Amino acid sequence: MTQGATRPNSPGWGVTVQPLRDPGGRIDHVVQTVRDATQIQAEDGHSGAVAHHDEVASLRLRLDRLMALDKLKSDFMNLTTHELRSPLAIVYGYLSMMESGMLGELSEGLHEAVGSSIQSVEVMMQLVTELVEMARLDETRLDPTREPVDLADVVAEAAVSVDGSERHHLNLDLGSGPAPVLGERGQLLRVFSNIVDNALKYSPDGGEIGIRLRRTGRQVSVDISDQGLGIAPSDMGRLFTRFGRIVTTATEGIGGTGLGLYLCRELVRRLGGDVTATSVEGQGSTFTVRLPGTTRVVARSAT
Repeated sequence: MTQGATRPNSPGWGVTVQPLRDPGGRIDHVVQTVRDATQIQAEDGHSGAVAHHDEVASLRLRLDRLMALDKLKSDFMNLTTHELRSPLAIVYGYLSMMESGMLGELSEGLHEAVGSSIQSVEVMMQLVTELVEMARLDETRLDPTREPVDLADVVAEAAVSVDGSERHHLNLDLGSGPAPVLGERGQLLRVFSNIVDNALKYSPDGGEIGIRLRRTGRQVSVDISDQGLGIAPSDMGRLFTRFGRIVTTATEGIGGTGLGLYLCRELVRRLGGDVTATSVEGQGSTFTVRLPGTTRVVARSAT
């Protein structure tokens, strides 16, 4: 057993009593050990410090390994996507020449096969582009370019740049006057083109695609709404994740990488805004892009 005793006006003492028994099991004598309590505390403190140091060292080692793996992943992705771009561009170029008849007339069946091949290469090129963008975001963690851009002009260009069908009706409401924000025009154009393209793709039966720009105080918001397939509540949490493509029986035939919305929101958030979504399954979805406005003048090139 262990007892503690303290003498008046003296430091504490730790007393350990250990009984020793004879071969018959009877206590023969006892050994009593007396130690200064301050020594015990010092030893316990030293043991705790050593344990804490070991734990910190272990966590640091794990972090170093994770960072090394993350860099290896980024290096691999950069190398892979770079090496894929050139051959894909060559294949796409030759297929386009074949489709246009520059390399000779094609039979109806071969023309159809070439057209299908071009679509497949376009999907691959889109995937490579999105992988490059993701690698850049992960690698730099730097703020994107910030210069005055008229968001109304960007949204209008995005709306006419995507391919719709006769079954889709585009309703564009940009209000009056410019809507200046800070960003890079090309990146913002990709954000809105991607979201509008999604609205068209996930409305296979057609319907209205509504694009409405609102100026509220110091914020500019753009709502892109469709009357398409919608998203189940259980799938909403996967919308903006990497490769978070939602595949159902209704959407399995619709192409996509699952990176587009992740990249859109990541870029907009780095500009101080956000991208959110609301949806009713079977009735459509609304994606809202919010960006802080600016009073800086948007430079316009001469026409």
